Amino acid sequence: MPNKKTSAKPSVSLKNTLNKPKIKAGLGVRAYDPTEALLDEDRLGRAIWECLKNEDTDGVIEVISIHLNAVNKVEKIKEAEIPKTTFYHSLRSKNPTLKTLAKLVHACA
Repeated sequence: MPNKKTSAKPSVSLKNTLNKPKIKAGLGVRAYDPTEALLDEDRLGRAIWECLKNEDTDGVIEVISIHLNAVNKVEKIKEAEIPKTTFYHSLRSKNPTLKTLAKLVHACA
């Protein structure tokens, strides 16, 4: 049985492509922090309202989940004395009651 040949090493490496791009000074580029937008309650309300208008119940839960991830939820859950399992299960089940969502948002607000 003849020996199989191995392919040649690739000439392009991912190490070279993952470097940060060099940006010229003075182009008006500024840092963006998505956490600030995720904590804005006006944007949060508009996103939830848009999901409700489009009958997207999973979207509502996703928007609330993303907001709660941006907040320091572990500390807030401890303060509200909500079990972690209840918190995580209600967001994963994709069908929490409105009362459960209200409790979670109230605890993390």
